[in-house]
Amino acid sequence: MRRLAALLFLVVSGCGSIGSVQAHSISLAYKAGDTYKYTLHAVLDYTIGAEGFSVPFNLDMTGKETITVKSVDSSGTADLTISLTDISVKTTTNGTTNTTTTTTPTSVEMKVASDGRIVSVNGSTFTNGSLPGLSGTEGGLITAILPDKPVKPGDTWTKDYDQANPMGKGSIHVTTKSKYLRDEQVKNVNTSVVQSNIATTIDITIDMSAMGGQGGTPLFPSTGGASGVQGLSMKGTTTSDVTSWIDSGARRVAKTHSTGKVDATMTLNMTAGGTTPGLTGPITFKGTQTMDMNPA
Repeated sequence: MRRLAALLFLVVSGCGSIGSVQAHSISLAYKAGDTYKYTLHAVLDYTIGAEGFSVPFNLDMTGKETITVKSVDSSGTADLTISLTDISVKTTTNGTTNTTTTTTPTSVEMKVASDGRIVSVNGSTFTNGSLPGLSGTEGGLITAILPDKPVKPGDTWTKDYDQANPMGKGSIHVTTKSKYLRDEQVKNVNTSVVQSNIATTIDITIDMSAMGGQGGTPLFPSTGGASGVQGLSMKGTTTSDVTSWIDSGARRVAKTHSTGKVDATMTLNMTAGGTTPGLTGPITFKGTQTMDMNPA
């Protein structure tokens, strides 16, 4: 009986030690000079409405992405150059399909915090170049929101933050709920799999005259004798489910899959006598999107 009891004790103790999982940090820790390559694939299925009309709009984009780390500051925020090449975009608007391809590289400068938040794009804290509902598409880098403390599979955390609007009034409020799902290998690389549910509330007004100072380009420039668009306002919500595989060794994004929805309304603020044919009145965007970053 003593031997049996001792054997059972050893088995139970062994199972306990095998089943225990140590909490560890999951964060981005890029190093200056590092380069990473990915393939991108984004699909949008939107309905755009204006003046009582609804037009279906579909977009399918593929491309190659190279991320080069320029520097990393003391807080862990990385200064990245993101280059996109071999971009192919197929759009279908109201039944008419067009395909464009380009091999000429385009690039953006992006700052990314160690928890995955996009701090700035091309020097602007307000990332106005993104596609509606696709957070981070200014440069193609998509990532879940990572924890500030050590975690183990099953742990959850929340983060809320606001994105200021330096080009007018209002702000963008972001609410995130994240979970450490599991550990998994991606092309023989050990990764931590993190999923974030991201909800964004948009309520902003943009002054077109301020966009030049923020690296932006007026969406609807004046033509002819009309004064054109003085500004625009955007209200709405977006939701995204973002799952990222974070390289446990190199501490960078190995791959990401994102799905989401958008429901937003844009209103153009015209100057006296200004006209923009076909775009007067509120313009609505509703639909779904997916985006994938995979190792090249």
